[in-house]
Amino acid sequence: MQWIAIDLTAQRAWLMDGENVLDERRGATPAALVGDWPGPQIIAGMPDAKEAQTPCKVLPVGGAFPTIKQASPAQRLPHAAAVAGFLDQHDDWDGIVCLVGPEVHWVHVSAGEIVSFATSVTPALAPTDWTADDFDRGFERGSDRPEWLLHLLASAQAAGAPDGEVLGLLVGADLKAARPYVLGQQVAVIGDSPLVSAYVRALKSQGTPVTEHGDTTLRGFIALYRKLAET
Repeated sequence: MQWIAIDLTAQRAWLMDGENVLDERRGATPAALVGDWPGPQIIAGMPDAKEAQTPCKVLPVGGAFPTIKQASPAQRLPHAAAVAGFLDQHDDWDGIVCLVGPEVHWVHVSAGEIVSFATSVTPALAPTDWTADDFDRGFERGSDRPEWLLHLLASAQAAGAPDGEVLGLLVGADLKAARPYVLGQQVAVIGDSPLVSAYVRALKSQGTPVTEHGDTTLRGFIALYRKLAET
C-alpha cells in the first residue's frame, strides 16, 4: 500500500510503498510536501495537533507523532519519530537517546516510553568546523567550569580561538548540565549533524557507553505504519 511520511519539522516527506521508499521531496508547506502523491499520511510535527505530556509512549496511538511537552523543567520536543526509529532497531533498549539537530535533546527512554528529556540550544551557537585537539582543549575548560561559559566564550572570542575550541566549550557545558541524565546510562547519539561526532567524542572521553547512529526518523515512520497496519 502506498502512503506518505511527512516530517513538517524538517520540511521533508517520503512516498512509501509498504516499508520501501518510492520518492522523497522537500517543501516549505504541507501542500508542497504532498503534491500529487496518493495515499494516507503519517505526520510528525503538526503545530496544531494535540500535544503529549511526559511520561508518554514513544509510538503514539494514532497516525501522527505529536509534539511532546514537559512541565518541569519546561521543555518541548518537536516529535519522537527518530526515537521510535532507533527503538525499532534496538528492542528493549533503555537509556538516553541524544538527538542532535537544530537543538540537542537528551531523551530518557525506558520500556518504550519517554520518561523525561532535557533540551539545549548548543547547535544554534556552535561552529561545525573543528579539529580534535582544539575541541578537546575547549571541552576540558567548558566541562570544568560550565558556570563560566559566557565568560569563557568572550575570552575565546577576544583571543581569536579556533572554532573547535569554541565548540568544545559549548559541548562541555552542555554535557555537564546533562550529567544527571547521562550518569550511569548508555547513550545513543542520533542525527546527521556535523556535531554528532563531537558529542560522541565528548561522551567517550568521560567513559560513557555510547553509540553513534545516523538519522532514524524515517525508520520511526515505518514503525508507526507497521503498528497501524496491525490494528
